[in-house]
Amino acid sequence: MSLLEPVSDKFFNPFCCKNREIYLECMDQLIEKSKEIPTLYETDARHCLILYLQNCQYALETEDIGEEVGSGRSPQENASSILRYFRRCGWITPQEIGRSGDNIASVSAYCRKLMDAIHKIFDRDVNGAITNHIFSIYEILKSSFEKDSVRAIRPYSNILVPLVENECDLKNELLVLKDSIREIMRAVMRMSDANSFGQFLIKDELLNRFFNDYFFIKRSGLIPSYISKINYLLIKLRRSELYGKMVKEYGKLKNADELQSRELIDRQFGELDSFINLEYDQEIGYIDKKINTYYNLYSIRVMMVLSGGGNLEHELNRLLLVLKELDVEERELALKQIAGAHRLMSIGFIGRKSFQRRKKANPNMNHAVISPEELSEEERERLTKELLTETPDQYCMDNVKNYFDRIMEDKREVSVEDCLVHTREDAMMIAASIIYSGTEGFPYEVEFGEGMVQTDVAAIRQVRIRRRRS
Repeated sequence: MSLLEPVSDKFFNPFCCKNREIYLECMDQLIEKSKEIPTLYETDARHCLILYLQNCQYALETEDIGEEVGSGRSPQENASSILRYFRRCGWITPQEIGRSGDNIASVSAYCRKLMDAIHKIFDRDVNGAITNHIFSIYEILKSSFEKDSVRAIRPYSNILVPLVENECDLKNELLVLKDSIREIMRAVMRMSDANSFGQFLIKDELLNRFFNDYFFIKRSGLIPSYISKINYLLIKLRRSELYGKMVKEYGKLKNADELQSRELIDRQFGELDSFINLEYDQEIGYIDKKINTYYNLYSIRVMMVLSGGGNLEHELNRLLLVLKELDVEERELALKQIAGAHRLMSIGFIGRKSFQRRKKANPNMNHAVISPEELSEEERERLTKELLTETPDQYCMDNVKNYFDRIMEDKREVSVEDCLVHTREDAMMIAASIIYSGTEGFPYEVEFGEGMVQTDVAAIRQVRIRRRRS
């Protein structure tokens, strides 16, 4: 059976019309509309096309598509004509009356597939396409060996066929990369000025798409490990019981005997093995080689453009040889004339250190480190006494003892409430008494009670300070 037999003889006619862009956009509008409602009727389809034609960015040219369409007719008339034209071409199913009494205008299955293929070819984003196919192959193989895997129920349809499809798509993506390199190299050769080089680097989306996917493959380090895992899983799949199930399933689907089924499945496994272990590395190696060629070509072309097509190194060498043969006076005159013909500009950059605030030196040098070799024993002792005198320990044992001697007088013990804690120093004295409690030479001891006492300064644990018995 011919591949085109299921479709109408006029199925591809809208691609050959003057208004082909408009017809494609109209079909896209109908497909999107059919996704919003359960059943697309002619009334809804016509209103959708009328709205599009009223806001269309293209000018509708006059032509005969079995009936006339063009700018001289109203959007309602053009919408009706386009709708009937789509039905004659097989883009819309034949007339069928729905429950509402209106004709159904469903988009045919072949038209949906055709529009989807067109968008995949011309509109899709190629970023990550290669890596996506590699990841898909790995995920299919990995999931096929999982416990109670759904793919294992029909291994030929759910494992081998998707593997082959992803392998074919991966081959095509590598060919796209190779073609992209050729287009880049041709574009570089056509450049004749520095401005075109700048525009090429800044605005060329093809260059960005190409290097984005390529450098991810080369730098991520993931792809080689995935390729090795895929190779291992393919060998495991071929030696597992799933291989026998594939042969049986293919025989039932294609009505083939076991020998024919094994031959075809072995050939598909052979293609997968050859691509993963041989062709992929060859294609990537070819792309690496072309990338280096592209860089060399680009650098040479830049030098030629910036030098006006001449070899500056050769011309500079000739100038130096001429200057070498001249007399001293003639050489000085020639150098002055050359200096007058060139203008050298000094360009400076402001760095962070230019506006950073400088740190001031510490003016307090009283406690600076002094080398012990420079001081005598008497001088060291004098400085030590001065240091202790200038910075006495406010909460030393003697000061704490004197503080509680004043508070207690003839009392045996006091509590926190009796201490009348009004300042920070009072609170610190109580804390110091807890530290010195039980220490030899400190005549007081501290006993902890339950709860907290709220003072003017802070909340302090309930304690009682009593005199130690002699």
